[in-house]
Amino acid sequence: MYVKTTPSDAMKKYLFLLLFFFVFLNGCMEREIYTEITQPSFIAHPPAALHIDDISGILKSDFKNDSNALLHLEVYTHCANCTNVQSHSIGTDFDGYIRITVKDVNTTIARAQMDYKGKADAQKIQHVYEHLMKELRWK
Repeated sequence: MYVKTTPSDAMKKYLFLLLFFFVFLNGCMEREIYTEITQPSFIAHPPAALHIDDISGILKSDFKNDSNALLHLEVYTHCANCTNVQSHSIGTDFDGYIRITVKDVNTTIARAQMDYKGKADAQKIQHVYEHLMKELRWK
């Protein structure tokens, strides 16, 4: 038995597939930021100042950067230097990661981490920082 499809049926299928791939690819392009708050008592209680350890010097923060501050904010970027031939042939999910950690002396208060593809540029670092500040309700 032959079922004749109308142009509108074919168009609906095409639009559905297009929408499906757009949603799928959009979800793959936005990297997830993993956040852990180990000291919930700091939520919604921002400090007056932070000692910001950012070797790159590109992080923009609203907090006063004070070397005598009790809380330290560390910006760490890791670039994966993989030389495995198999990894290069099939590709990898990320080229490195960005981790921002807030510490009180030796105790971790909170941290956020995001894998990245390409380079760890200022926009990606700032994005992870803003996400952590939002989770801590310090902004």
